[in-house]
Amino acid sequence: MVDSVLQPLNIFLLGLGGGFLIPLLHKIAKPLPAAAFALALVSMTAISAACFWSLYKGAPTIEVLTAGVLPPLSINLRFGLAEGFFSVCVNVAALLGAWHMWDRLRISYPALLLYLILIMGINGMVMTRDLFNLFVFLEIVSIGTYGLLGLQRTPQALAASFKYIMATVIASSFFLLGAALLYHVTGTLNIDDMIANRALISGPIGATALLFVLACLVVELKPFPANGWGLDVYETADSGVAALVSGGVSAGVFFALYKLLPLFENHLDILALCGGITFLFSNLVGLQQTNVQRMLGYSSIAQMGLLTLALSLMQQFGAQETLPLVVGGLFINHLFAKAGLFWLAGVVGRKDIDGWSDIAGRPLLLGVFALLLVAISGLPPFPGFWAKWELIMQVARGERYIWIVVILAGSLLEAAYMFRWFKQAMRPVTGGVPVALGLGRMLPVLGCAVLLTAGGFAAAGLSGAASPSLVAPLCIGAGLYILDGLPGRAKCLLMLLTVFLGARWILDDVSGINALFAAVLITGGLIIGSSGFYRPDARPGFYPMMTILLLSIASLLQSSTSLEFFFHWEIITLSSYFLITLGRGAHPYALQFLLFSLVSAFCLLAGFGIATGANGTTALSAFATAGPAAAPAFLLLAGGFLIKAGAVGVHVWLPGAYAEADDDLSAMLSAVISKIAVFGLFMTTYLAIRSEVGLELAHVMGWIGLLTTIAGAVIALQQNDMKRMLGYSSMSQIGYIITAIALMSHLGWVTAFYLVANHLMVKGILFLAVAGIVLRTGTRLLDQTGALAGKMPFTFAAVVIGLISMSGLPPLAGFGGKWLLISAMMEKGWSGLAILAAVATFLGFLYMFRLFHAVFWAPPAVVRHDLREASLPILLPQFVLVAGILVLSFFPKLVMEPVSKAVDPLFASTLVWEGMSLESIYAYWNPLPVMAVTVAATVLLLLVFMLLYWIGRGRSASAGVTRFYGFYRAVFTPLVTPLANAFWDGVSGLTLGAGGLVRKIYTGNGQIYALHVLYYVIALYALGTFGFGPGTP
Repeated sequence: MVDSVLQPLNIFLLGLGGGFLIPLLHKIAKPLPAAAFALALVSMTAISAACFWSLYKGAPTIEVLTAGVLPPLSINLRFGLAEGFFSVCVNVAALLGAWHMWDRLRISYPALLLYLILIMGINGMVMTRDLFNLFVFLEIVSIGTYGLLGLQRTPQALAASFKYIMATVIASSFFLLGAALLYHVTGTLNIDDMIANRALISGPIGATALLFVLACLVVELKPFPANGWGLDVYETADSGVAALVSGGVSAGVFFALYKLLPLFENHLDILALCGGITFLFSNLVGLQQTNVQRMLGYSSIAQMGLLTLALSLMQQFGAQETLPLVVGGLFINHLFAKAGLFWLAGVVGRKDIDGWSDIAGRPLLLGVFALLLVAISGLPPFPGFWAKWELIMQVARGERYIWIVVILAGSLLEAAYMFRWFKQAMRPVTGGVPVALGLGRMLPVLGCAVLLTAGGFAAAGLSGAASPSLVAPLCIGAGLYILDGLPGRAKCLLMLLTVFLGARWILDDVSGINALFAAVLITGGLIIGSSGFYRPDARPGFYPMMTILLLSIASLLQSSTSLEFFFHWEIITLSSYFLITLGRGAHPYALQFLLFSLVSAFCLLAGFGIATGANGTTALSAFATAGPAAAPAFLLLAGGFLIKAGAVGVHVWLPGAYAEADDDLSAMLSAVISKIAVFGLFMTTYLAIRSEVGLELAHVMGWIGLLTTIAGAVIALQQNDMKRMLGYSSMSQIGYIITAIALMSHLGWVTAFYLVANHLMVKGILFLAVAGIVLRTGTRLLDQTGALAGKMPFTFAAVVIGLISMSGLPPLAGFGGKWLLISAMMEKGWSGLAILAAVATFLGFLYMFRLFHAVFWAPPAVVRHDLREASLPILLPQFVLVAGILVLSFFPKLVMEPVSKAVDPLFASTLVWEGMSLESIYAYWNPLPVMAVTVAATVLLLLVFMLLYWIGRGRSASAGVTRFYGFYRAVFTPLVTPLANAFWDGVSGLTLGAGGLVRKIYTGNGQIYALHVLYYVIALYALGTFGFGPGTP
């Protein structure tokens, strides 16, 4: 009895029976149609779920035959694992969508009927194994969709529904004609028989038949540029109907394409071309879109293009075993993320993204919104991330690198306009109308969030990466979100305890260089994180996200595969981004930070893909034995890490993010988070040397490092904002570390790690000191402070120690690191770089002295009688870091010995310098010659600068420190930052301009759109017949 009820055939009986009964029940009592609809839809979902579960547990594929005979005389349905997965997903989405639309559905029995037969039709498209019945179900879906589109009753919606029916009629006509021709050449309409006898499908008639069927299915997926009709539908339809078209209807068409794919084996390149162009150009045009539902329409079309591209490529590579992860992951990610976003748009009720400022300050709305955007952008931990990773790996193995570029470029464009939308939602505006909503209206959206999270963990299992340490940061952070109602300082304490214990557990078996970085970064993170006690406010979401950030650093440092590394890298990026958005003025800069971070991440992803193809494994240890084939991978990895480190030219994201983030977060970003890129660069060069890749890029990277140092110092000198000055200073100091790593020698690496530790402590001190100054004075501007040495003596003392250590003056840690770096460059023969290092040192002196003078020594711009010292929670971390500097300065062996032991024994045996082991370098090295030359060069440069200033100001003008700096600020203003900003503004403008140009094809004219569809079919036919087939590159 139970087996007879839980049969896939009953899905159709419920759909047809419900559709028949609903009008009759309406005649009896108006509430009855809604009850019958709900019962039918719930039952259809339950049946599909029960059947899928039995298949998952090992039951055989369910074959349904009508009339008691075998095909082709019978109409047969198939419910296998693939069919079950799509059916369950679509039915669950339909159930949630019905909840979202319930207020509209329950008062209109025609809407209930249309909705039910539409879902039945989609299930039919998924399960049928008969070509003619596929056409019938396609028509049922079109009729149901057309009817639901008319619910809006606005002129725009009715016009869009007419365009929809015109386009689908053209497409289905070609499908019917193609099916008739296929029957002519094969004598059957059964799909399995056609596939078995596809050799019969030959000659002009067979080729035409296949191309007509293929063209119909591709057109139904709304390919670029024949998709204007679909965009109008997305823009004007009810949000629930738009979600159903985006996920449900497209799912039915896509699965039809999937089941017919063996027939199109000679046209897979055409399919890939259609998908790739659609994914790239739809996202390009979406950049300028401001209407929310039309923007989601561009994204929906692009996602179906990506699915089509992935399906074609997996089939070409013979990677059917990865289809559940790649295609299944992309599908479920698109279905529930896009449905959730459409439904959220309906709940919020703001047509344009400008109106989404009204949800600022609503934690539940913003949290769910952010989760859905992260998912649709293919970021972790959601299914799209795992699917996109595997897709890139497979494409790299197949050496189809152009598709990697297309996939990553399209993904970046999509993330750009999606997170631009989020940026607007995070900007509170005065005079906005609050969004009224209840939990009931949010349930479908919350359901999507839960399903996406569960799907992400399932996809991680399919990828073989699931482990406790992988998900620990996210799970622990989610646990802390439950306690987010606690007082702010209690949450800060809980965060510190959680990170301390969690990091110890995660890093339990970490050793070598990873352990050294872990000790420095986690300890530094805890010290700087403790400064959060100075904030008494609740800071909603801040401490759970900070927990995720710091624990993800620990997890990254214990990664053994490139997939684990990349996963945690992306989590660090996302958690940093969301923390930055919490700053009041950070909204414009947070998006810039995210986009450059994604470019960095995509460089890493491409590099890991090429390396996996070359090495045959994702194990990071395999890099050490890589051959020349992995050379592009090392280049991409180095490029990605340099972007994230803020190297010159790609540094434009850095100052705004550092300056506008919350003050304690600025310290964390500069002191701790920036070192993750340094760690990646360190490991890349270390493995490159041990491998046989044969790259000789040390000198190039050295120049990049020192140019970054000089550029950062020059721009820091121009700043009047203390936090921006320190941001550029951080860029400058990171340049020294890049140069040290570029030496690719024992001395360089010791110096690099020494500089890492010193930079962490110095920047932690300086940013926290500025936080205290801002807290007491209410300003970040240098010319609005002054004479604070007496008012804030402890802050003054900490800053002096930090500046001395950063400048490289003896006897503090910066002295040893910086002078050793110059000595190592001289030893390697890099005399030109050594001269640049001396210039950089002088420029560093200039902006450091300006900071010291303007804040603590110059006459006060505003007299403040009640000024007090910074609070203890800000001072205490500073002096802990000061103690660290003193230990590092006077007991360098504490660093040298662990560094010596961190490198593997075979390699460590070569780590001697002039007969001395690492730990004895500082004890025996005589810095006097190098120091004397550098100091002399610095003094000479100072004299030159003073002479130029004296000439430039004229004899009659008064002299002074402030005027000296004002003169050189004007001199340096045209350099570096304006050039970099002009370049990236040009790139942005060119991209937006291209999107605007392409967008002109969407005229809104239905006749033009119909012609686009017809021309597209003709173009596909021409490609398939004359010029684009198997073997085409």
